[in-house]
Amino acid sequence: MKMVKLTSVAVMATLLISAVAPSANAVESTDLAKKAAQMKSLEKISNDSKGKEEVSWNEEKSVPKFVVGEISNKKLKQAKDSLQVMEENKALFDMKSASSELKLISESKDDLGFTSFKYQQVYQGIPVYGNELILHADKDGNTTSVNGYYDPEVKEKKIRTKAKYLADKAIAKAKKETKLSDVKSFDIENSKLVIYEDNKKKHRLVYQVTLSTVESNEPAYFDVFVDAQNLKVVHSVNKATHATGTGKGVLGDNKSFNTLSSSGTYYLQDSTRNLKTYTARNSANENLLPGTLLSDSDNYWTDGAAVDAHTYAAEVYDYYKTKFNRNSFDGNGAAIKSTVHFGRNFNNAYWNGAQMIYGDGDGSTFVPLSGALDVVGHEITHAVIERSANLVYENQSGALNESFADVLGNLIEDRDNGWLLGEDIYTPSVSGDALRSMSNPESQGDPAHMDDYKNLPNTREGDWGGVHTNSGIPNKAFVNFVETSGITRDNAGKVWYRALTSYMTSRSDFDDARNATIQAATDLFGSSSTEVTAVTNAWAAVGVGSPADGGSGPTTDAYESNDSISTAYGPITSGKDYSAYIGSSSDVDWFKFSTGSTGSINLSLSNLPADYDLYLYNASGTVLSNSENGNTSSESISYSSASAGTYYVKIAGYNGAKSTSQAYKLNATFAGSSSGSEQESKWNYETKSFETPHPYSNNYNNGNSHTYTKAGAQKVALHFSSLETESGYDFVYIKDKNGSVKETYSGSKSAFWVIVDGDTITSNLVTDSSVNANGYVIDQVAYFK
Repeated sequence: MKMVKLTSVAVMATLLISAVAPSANAVESTDLAKKAAQMKSLEKISNDSKGKEEVSWNEEKSVPKFVVGEISNKKLKQAKDSLQVMEENKALFDMKSASSELKLISESKDDLGFTSFKYQQVYQGIPVYGNELILHADKDGNTTSVNGYYDPEVKEKKIRTKAKYLADKAIAKAKKETKLSDVKSFDIENSKLVIYEDNKKKHRLVYQVTLSTVESNEPAYFDVFVDAQNLKVVHSVNKATHATGTGKGVLGDNKSFNTLSSSGTYYLQDSTRNLKTYTARNSANENLLPGTLLSDSDNYWTDGAAVDAHTYAAEVYDYYKTKFNRNSFDGNGAAIKSTVHFGRNFNNAYWNGAQMIYGDGDGSTFVPLSGALDVVGHEITHAVIERSANLVYENQSGALNESFADVLGNLIEDRDNGWLLGEDIYTPSVSGDALRSMSNPESQGDPAHMDDYKNLPNTREGDWGGVHTNSGIPNKAFVNFVETSGITRDNAGKVWYRALTSYMTSRSDFDDARNATIQAATDLFGSSSTEVTAVTNAWAAVGVGSPADGGSGPTTDAYESNDSISTAYGPITSGKDYSAYIGSSSDVDWFKFSTGSTGSINLSLSNLPADYDLYLYNASGTVLSNSENGNTSSESISYSSASAGTYYVKIAGYNGAKSTSQAYKLNATFAGSSSGSEQESKWNYETKSFETPHPYSNNYNNGNSHTYTKAGAQKVALHFSSLETESGYDFVYIKDKNGSVKETYSGSKSAFWVIVDGDTITSNLVTDSSVNANGYVIDQVAYFK
């Protein structure tokens, strides 16, 4: 009996251990079940989209973050329809219930007739910080995409949602953390409960405390995350933004602007745009904000800082209203309040969450900061960002926050200044100086490519993870885009604004910005437009994603571009191995073949560097069979075809799986081909050199003297070992056989290939009348034949 009893205890202990710590097999089984459910959802989207869907993954959470295609067959006519669509696709995001895990926070319709439904992820009704999903529909109500962030781990964490401490305790803790305990007056002082994932990947119930004040040593506009159970500060972000630039002062030019007249006195108030401009009278006392509304007896204003703040705020308002039909920074006509003469020798201008504040500068580093239109545009754009994507002011999302403000500020200023920011008010004694250059970020010590991305600490000293420093990368991407032949400033601005307001979410990173701008360009100009190609290549040039042709040069995947069913490579040969790469998280490869009769089709995918999946489609774009094993297990399909015809093979990486160093191997065997031919094209290399004078002369133009032709080639390419021109003034134009400009370069770049379709490529350097540089050296050519 004792032995029986001991055995029972042992069995019970084993059962308890299993309940607490699932076996590796059980975990793997759960993961495979999740993947199978996701792939089933994606296969439906793929079928409905006829193989033209595109997917980018949040690799950390193993769920998509951008899906383009027909998300549902259901028409979206009202908000409840959008929730049903999210419910229909819940498996795609590893969601249990869309209705309980998502809360609709906005519904908007744009000038194209597109409707967006923005959802906040919630857990037991509490917002999950930084996680929003946006569902998009075209003017006919067809779903076109869904993007954003959802964290499937939250619902598994059993997070306690009842706070131990009240909000006032958390606010006091936040004030102490930010050294604002002695401040008596705040523009913003509030809190809300959210679920927050800390840097150790632990999910917590926290108070998100927001504090904004200038009654301190320097501007403060903080989000402080205070644990609701123990009052420990988990994280803090200072959202106060800073102006930068150069210039000669704010006086000397005549301006006209709207004022308000009452009883013989004129006030610096524009009722048509809801603008008011105040003075702090050189005080830094919070109680004076917004200060005293400026007035005058004869309507002739001599306060240059006030004139510029007021006039430029009107120009910013007009830009957003005229270009994008946006009524003020919030889209609903909110008052734009500006306060000048804040403090003494105050070298800053910023948006504090409620209004604009401008210092007079110290006369050496800055003159009055309201004297630059791009600075005013930059700062008010921070308010636009806050009321749209609300990009978190740290790391990559913070760098995008700064970059979008730079971009819109420069577009609003609309003048050829070499893409400098705030050059009118920065270091007045230094001619041509700037704190940031969008076209040449390296000139100010900022990176222009992901190879040089700076992983800085998320502290004040570390620029909050490099929000100003790393903004050079997306800034350079925008300049690449707008300086591409055929792209106008207006159209570039439309793409960036639409990406910001329709597709970006609070935690968007550089890859998300790439996806958002590509989708915005697609919405505005069509998927095969010059704009889509240009913006794709603009991001690739700074190391974010692949170029539009699917590869970075002749040494990459020989079968690209084969990223859609319409550009599938083939027909491939039965029994032959094909080695290729999944080069990015959104890359997919398509191949095609034709059978001569009924019979068995056998596909194998091996030598996998990551979790790749295999699909077989018919000529109508319908999935016939698939193989979706986990990890690096080989994939295989055996399918019995009932008739001769054309078939397609798709290879895709699950959860963003990719590799540029290890090629997969695809093999297909099938009944006799109805077409015995196969594309046997490949890149071939030749040693050939072209170079400009070093340095080149003023007004230089080498015309068509640097031309390479290979008769019968499908593509030709030039390899530049170096390229250096005066940024923004001297340009290298890459032309095709017809003389059409396909690429434009200005500034510094090294070791890169440039490719054009056809059998001829020309490099043409054209310079202006001043400043010389080293030009370029081409050391190799190639052709695809």
